Amino acid sequence: MKIQAVDLAVYRQATKVVLVASLVGVALLLALAVALKSFGEFRTLLLLTALGLVAGAILAYVELGAARFHPRAAKVALGLLVSSQVFFYLLVWTGWRAELLLWKLWWIAMVLSVTSAHLLALKLPWDGSKDWVERWTPWGAALSGAWLVSLAFHTTSIPEPGLLYTLVFVPPALLSVGGSIAIWRRRNRKEGAPKPMAGWARTAWIIGGLAGAFWTGYYVGGGTRRISPHEMLPSALTGLPPAEVDRQVRADLERLKAAVAGLDELAGKVEALRAELAEKRRAEGRDYYRPEEEDRIRWAFVTYLSHRAALLRLVATYAGFQSVREPETQARCFTVGYAAAAVLYERALQLVTLYAQDRPARRKLNEAEPLWGLQAGMFDRIYESVADERNLEKYHEMAAYYDLRKMEWSLGKVWPPEDFKWLDDRISRGGDYVRTHAVSRSKAWLKGLARRVREDAYTPVYAAQSMLSSWIGDFKIVEEPPLITLENLKEVAPLMRPGDLILERRNWFLSNAFLPGFWPHGALYVGTPEDLKRLGIADHPEVRARWTEYSAPGERGRAKTILESISEGVVFNTLEHSLHADYVAVLRPQLTDAQIGQAIVRAFSHQGKPYDFEFDFFTSDKLVCTELLYRSYEGLLSFDLVRVMGRDTLPAIEIVKMFDRERKKEKPALRFVFFLDGIPSERRAVLAGEDDLVLSLERDKAFQK
Repeated sequence: MKIQAVDLAVYRQATKVVLVASLVGVALLLALAVALKSFGEFRTLLLLTALGLVAGAILAYVELGAARFHPRAAKVALGLLVSSQVFFYLLVWTGWRAELLLWKLWWIAMVLSVTSAHLLALKLPWDGSKDWVERWTPWGAALSGAWLVSLAFHTTSIPEPGLLYTLVFVPPALLSVGGSIAIWRRRNRKEGAPKPMAGWARTAWIIGGLAGAFWTGYYVGGGTRRISPHEMLPSALTGLPPAEVDRQVRADLERLKAAVAGLDELAGKVEALRAELAEKRRAEGRDYYRPEEEDRIRWAFVTYLSHRAALLRLVATYAGFQSVREPETQARCFTVGYAAAAVLYERALQLVTLYAQDRPARRKLNEAEPLWGLQAGMFDRIYESVADERNLEKYHEMAAYYDLRKMEWSLGKVWPPEDFKWLDDRISRGGDYVRTHAVSRSKAWLKGLARRVREDAYTPVYAAQSMLSSWIGDFKIVEEPPLITLENLKEVAPLMRPGDLILERRNWFLSNAFLPGFWPHGALYVGTPEDLKRLGIADHPEVRARWTEYSAPGERGRAKTILESISEGVVFNTLEHSLHADYVAVLRPQLTDAQIGQAIVRAFSHQGKPYDFEFDFFTSDKLVCTELLYRSYEGLLSFDLVRVMGRDTLPAIEIVKMFDRERKKEKPALRFVFFLDGIPSERRAVLAGEDDLVLSLERDKAFQK
């Protein structure tokens, strides 16, 4: 059937409608996921459907645009597009996703559809000369597509990119991309001036531009300054009897001296700690902190914050000094409040000066950590507060007020001479430091704005990343029962002890192809409540805080004896649920009961944290599976981190490599407990030896042959 030009215009308009509707659907689903902090299975399927429609509409628009010049090729391309769409929606909405053949058919149809649309776009007629770029770019696109199609016939579904594949694929791919860009640019230049814009379109652009400018100004200019507590609350001195105010201010002077003494002592410790840890990082060639070092940094930061809170209370209390009627008491209130502000400003500037350029330390001090009561972005908030212009203006106003009355107060009966001298020394010292270590307000403002942009962009991006990673992690290509049976688990359960490291693998999960090595998952055996009592840790605060969740019966009333980080977060699981896999190996740290107990307490402290879909080993507010083991045994076992995709991390297979390196030593760090080795051809698992476990290092990682 011959396609008329008017039909093509109608069809192309229809694809535009589908594209716009699909994009709106994607945006709404993402916004809903961000608001609910979850996608959910049904919304995930809807999102995948909408994304499929977006891709299909774009390809159809290109192919319909070429149908007038290459009708037969366009019909073939549209047929391939329809096929790829059908296969895709079958994979999304039906149980056929377990069929590997359907995945291969979708992949072939999808690649051919994209490649044919690309070739049609390159073959559109134009009035320019055809040089080597015009002639060879289609060949690059065709060869790239052929290489991608060939992946469907590979035995492992996703092969390792060896040298031969690289040499065959990279040159035509570069030619395809680079040539297409060059052709697109020269054709755009040749087309000449664009048509005049319609009146309604101009109006829409003007309104949209004004709205965008308003929003940009509001976003950039607003929200960077935080109001101090004393600006939100009435003075705590209002209505107090004079005698009560006098008694309180004298007591607060002693509290101020105690807080200042604590900060003075802490300042020396912080400088020494930073120098020590920086030297260790340089010596070991790493740009991150170990968990034990993180705890030392957090201890110092939390100690500073506790003293800071005491000073902020004094500043907020005595900001309303003018409500006090009696002159000498009013002066006492002002000097205590001003001295607290001077020390507060001085120590905040010292902290900022010390850590502002130390990226790993600043990142750690900005990290949320519920165990320490730390909120995200604390360091940056302190940085912004010392650079805030209004805060600095208030400080200078207090300085001017004090300078006018200092002589009078020093000669009067405001404070005993030794107390006034101490206050004056701290005020002068703070003022000198503020003058010589001023923070660039423009630089601080730009950093604050950049932080807000990162935070605002992070939420939807991380939500989408979490959704995709969860879907990949839970997606099983072939639905087959695990090779390890409950009978296998009954046989090995008595062999396990608290603190054992568990390595697991499940065949046919899509995530296996994206993780390094044969072993993708690690977990920790924490044991039964009786085991924890025997280790003497059942009454530890970290354990007691999670005892209800830990001791609650799991599936079918079974005990929760395993702690692991999965897509739902760091959770307790039953042995039958966690180890019901295709391969399981258990290794035992050669440590004392006290050390094992210490590691389990640390592990308990992480229960309830979310899974880290960014695989960042050096933030502890979210954890990946092996990071739970790493942080639990830090300082007790020496795990070697490796660099994967630009990050230092601990893939589960590295624990097997560590066992292999150590097992011939007189005192190995890990001891072999058991290895349940799956035999896919026989649909069962058998107990194997430690040599078999070591040989698993050489096994194919992708799915299962």
